[in-house]
Amino acid sequence: MKNWKNIQLEITGRRANLLLNRKKVHNALNPRMIEEMHEALAKVAADDKVQFLVISGAGKSFCAGADINWFAEAVNKAKSDNWQEYLRMAELMKVIYQFPKITITAVHRHVLGGANGIVAACDFAVAEHSTAFAFGEIKLGIVPAIITPFLSKRMSTQNLKKLMYSGDRFGAPHAHGVGLVDFLAEDGQLEQVVNELIDGLKNSSPNALRACKQLLLKEGSGELTIENSEYTAAVLAELIHSDEGQEGLRAFLEKRKPDWKKLNVVEN
Repeated sequence: MKNWKNIQLEITGRRANLLLNRKKVHNALNPRMIEEMHEALAKVAADDKVQFLVISGAGKSFCAGADINWFAEAVNKAKSDNWQEYLRMAELMKVIYQFPKITITAVHRHVLGGANGIVAACDFAVAEHSTAFAFGEIKLGIVPAIITPFLSKRMSTQNLKKLMYSGDRFGAPHAHGVGLVDFLAEDGQLEQVVNELIDGLKNSSPNALRACKQLLLKEGSGELTIENSEYTAAVLAELIHSDEGQEGLRAFLEKRKPDWKKLNVVEN
């Protein structure tokens, strides 16, 4: 386990756990915490053994969004300096969204403001039933600008209007209904649901999972369209000729489960 001042990172086998750890302020984001998250994410991205990244929060809440004291101090700084700090937060969301591993947020109690960007940027989001969400920026005279591109990947524009224009809080069942959250967990069962999700994904080919994520990222950015026939055919040909592709096809024909572990010597 590696500890920074505001976060903790633990890597065990194929799983990395990134824990937000500013418990006294409900893990509110500030520039130092954002830089620490950038550092931790770079470390995990460079670790070839890691296949899954789980982001969660210590203490009473997942994350209360951006630290209000940080934003309040903006009037004492040049606009260009504020822009640089907000850019690093926007880049953090982008790093999470484009992360080469499978990403999962596990959230509880409160997910406010910018914290929803972390949730939306991940591949999967799991929330306890009692979790409360809000895009409350409009009540502060600002808008959730940085997280909007990521929220729009998960939620319809009309649902975003309802929630952003009012700034009102909404529960985990509603977040699930509009697509912000993928799986609900009973209170106290968050880790169990996350483990079940990861165990299910371990049945999939690790290389194919990575390739599938890259295809969807390219499609989402407009880089991949129906005109890219040569590229998509090349992706399929590459995977079929790979060790995992051959193992998966043989396992199907032999009516057995593929053994990915023998091809990827890593811990569970």
